[in-house]
Amino acid sequence: MRTSAFIVFALFLAAGPVSASSWEEYAYLDQGVAIQFPAKPQAKKSTYDSIFAKGLPAMVYAAEDDHVLYRLTVIDLTNHPDMGANFLNEAGYALMREGDVLFTDFPRVYQDARSIYGVTLVVDRTDGSRVRSSLYYHKGRLYIADAVVLPARGDKDMSTPSRYDQTIRFPPDGRFD
Repeated sequence: MRTSAFIVFALFLAAGPVSASSWEEYAYLDQGVAIQFPAKPQAKKSTYDSIFAKGLPAMVYAAEDDHVLYRLTVIDLTNHPDMGANFLNEAGYALMREGDVLFTDFPRVYQDARSIYGVTLVVDRTDGSRVRSSLYYHKGRLYIADAVVLPARGDKDMSTPSRYDQTIRFPPDGRFD
């Protein structure tokens, strides 16, 4: 009896930590994007203000899990087709000004001629939160994928959860199959 209990316990330890959530991909065909969330995200219409334009139509998809707020903001820039890089850089610059930049990277989705490049920033904000934001401009839209690690209630503990990076796709042919 003790041997079988020990074996079960050993197998449990070997399996490693089990996530409280299972990540799933959510495809938003009308937004030209697919992204993973740890829970079903809530969707709401919003607006986005920039120094270049005010009240831009936007959609926000958000879910919270394990003290992390996951959010994808899709901003419609179809009326500003030549300004995509400016909008992306302005959003990145605004994020940098919110605190201390810990990390910068230039991610790529897909390879070769299909490549879509972006910028990722990790910032310790002055409000005690840490944000990892990946920004992309693609086909008339600015995509901002945020993972905001919220401080634990009552203190500034910034312990990092096991995962707070979302996987994002922009299918070149508009299909997700």
